[in-house]
Parts: sequence; structure tokens; C-alpha cells
Amino acid sequence: MAVPSSNLAAEYQSLKPEIDEAIMRVLASGNYVLGEELEAFEEAFAEYQNARFAMGVGSGTASLHLALEAMDLQPGDEVITVPNTDNPTASVVTHAGAKVVLADTTPDTFNMDPEKLERYITPRTKVILPVHLFGHPADMDPIMEIADHHGITVIEDACLAIGAEYKGRRMGTYGPLGCFSVAPGKILGGYGDGGMIVSNDPDMAERIRVLRNYGHAPRVPRFPGDLTGGKWTVLEEGFNQRLDTIQAAILRAKLPTLDDRIAGRRRAAALYREIFEGTPVIAAHEEPWAKHVYFAYNAMVDNRDEAQDYLNSRGIPARLIYNPPLHLHPAYRWMGLGPGSLPTAEYTASRMLGLPCFPQITESQVEEVATTLVKFAEGG
Repeated sequence: MAVPSSNLAAEYQSLKPEIDEAIMRVLASGNYVLGEELEAFEEAFAEYQNARFAMGVGSGTASLHLALEAMDLQPGDEVITVPNTDNPTASVVTHAGAKVVLADTTPDTFNMDPEKLERYITPRTKVILPVHLFGHPADMDPIMEIADHHGITVIEDACLAIGAEYKGRRMGTYGPLGCFSVAPGKILGGYGDGGMIVSNDPDMAERIRVLRNYGHAPRVPRFPGDLTGGKWTVLEEGFNQRLDTIQAAILRAKLPTLDDRIAGRRRAAALYREIFEGTPVIAAHEEPWAKHVYFAYNAMVDNRDEAQDYLNSRGIPARLIYNPPLHLHPAYRWMGLGPGSLPTAEYTASRMLGLPCFPQITESQVEEVATTLVKFAEGG
């Protein structure tokens, strides 16, 4: 049985009338940048994430970049994040004018390890940037305790974690800004690049709106019924990082069914866990305090590279996701962190294997993937 890695076309077909109507509504309106459609989605997304404000931006990378720009970082400032993530998490730190510092991770959730975090903090640390990797929340209570003790700001990289929960609380609301991706393959995905930032701080929310739109202040009409766009004021040198209106309309159409699609991912994960129990394959971990949304399902197995080849040769798309860790890539050689520098992240990366896990995956497909991997792990 050939098993796909995802099925975005099937997702579209399941919502075709709603999505087509949203697209046609925007096209007919003649308003393709900012406007009421974006505002409506922002309000709906903020409500879903239990935040006061949400701001649509150009991508998940843009959400992180703009959040760090809003921190007014200076040369020499440091931002602590993790090595087992996509490189934009680190590169946005550089683009915001600061220095990235990589901290080691836990052996089970693969997230920032609070027990190791203190050793990376210096007087120059301004931001801690935990990543809710693959949709499993980082352990936020101790991270926030450490940050508060040192007077450090926490910005969450929740790009893979829309809908995830830590002790019943949605991710993205622990610090002043939380960052999300709504690119096509993400938990909630549009049909092009996109990102979201949430906040409970009205001043921070307004700053993001200014930064995403070239640094322009919101337009103020000169007189009742002013159709010229209003008074133009440039507050700072911002960026062109607005979420396209048509993407906002599509995402708004998809949002009401998001929890059903997350439930599909969780059902697949539960079946994987059941099949892997008592075998040499270590199932993806979920803490009792977490709601994991399984953007990706990463099991761990010995002889991982051979296991990947074994599955791929049988029509199963097993993937290495954010692997190897960032400090082992050419772009980060300047850190001087060779093999052994971040041992837990390196160890888990060497055994981690991403298996198909998407809302439309069937029980028989999960069983095919899982039993094939177990057969390999048991020497078959």
C-alpha cells in the first residue's frame, strides 16, 4: 500500500463550497490588501487562540521576525532558542540584529529543556524563544519562572502548534507576542504563505500592525466619507509583510472545522502509540499536561537511516524533519558548536523518524506504516 505524506487536495474538496465562495467574495470585492476580510479572520483567530488580538502577516517567518523587531533588540543582545527547528527560528534573530544562542532539549518532547535553560542565560539575554515542536507545547511554567526571575521576555514560536494546549491554555499567549504559520501544510493552512501573531497587549498589537505595513500609521480620514485613504504618516521603517486578503478569507472558511482536523491527527497518533507499545519503536511522547496537535509524528528507532530506506522502498514516505540540528549545518559553523555540543538534541535527531500523520489518513494506512516500521525494528 502506497501511503501519502499528506492530502491537501482532499482537505480542499471537503470544504470546496465554503472556500470557493470565500475566494469569489474577495475577487468580487476589489479589495485585495488588508480590509474587512482580514479583520474578520483576525478576530476569529484571536477568539480561537483565546487572545485579545491577532494580526495577519506574510508568513510564519515574518511572524517571528516582526515579533523580534518589536522587541527593539540591539547589537550584542542574545536570544535563546533550540537547535532542532527550521532555520528561520534562528535566522530571524540575526535579521533582528541580535545573536542567536542554542539551548539543549528534552529527550521525549524534543522541546526546550527548562532544567538546562539557566546555563545559557547571560546579562545580554533579552528574549527566550521556545519552539512548540511538531505541535507539542514546551513546558511553559518553569520557562516563564526562569524568564521572570531574570527579567527576560518570552516569545513563543508556535508555528506548528495552532490549537495545542499547555495545562488547558492555548499556546501563544504566555509572552507579549505569540507566532504562528498558516502556510499550506501547517495545522491551519491557506493556499500560499501566511502567518499570524497574537497578543493580549494593545500597544504590542498596534506595533505589529505598523511594522507589517511599511511602518505606516493607521490611516486617519480627513473628513467624513473620505475615500482618498486618509492622512499618511510613516512612524518607522517597517516591512511589507501583510497577510493577503484572499488567504485570510480562505483561512476564515477553514477555521470552524479545524478542531475536527486536529482530532483526525490525534486519532492517528493514538493508533500509532497503540501499535508501537511493547515493540522496539518508541512512540511520539505526549505529556499529561499537553494537548499535542501532531503537525508531525516523530517516532524513534535504532538504525534510523536504514529504517527510513526500508519504509521509503515500500511506498511509505518517512521523513527527517529539522534534522540534523541547526548547529551542525554550514550556516551556523560560526557558533563553534561541533558534534557533542548539544547532546540530547543530537541523540534524538539521530533516532527520530517522521511518519505520515494528517487529518485524512485512514486506520489501514496508519497500520501499514506502523507494522512495517515494527517489522524493520524487530529485525524483519
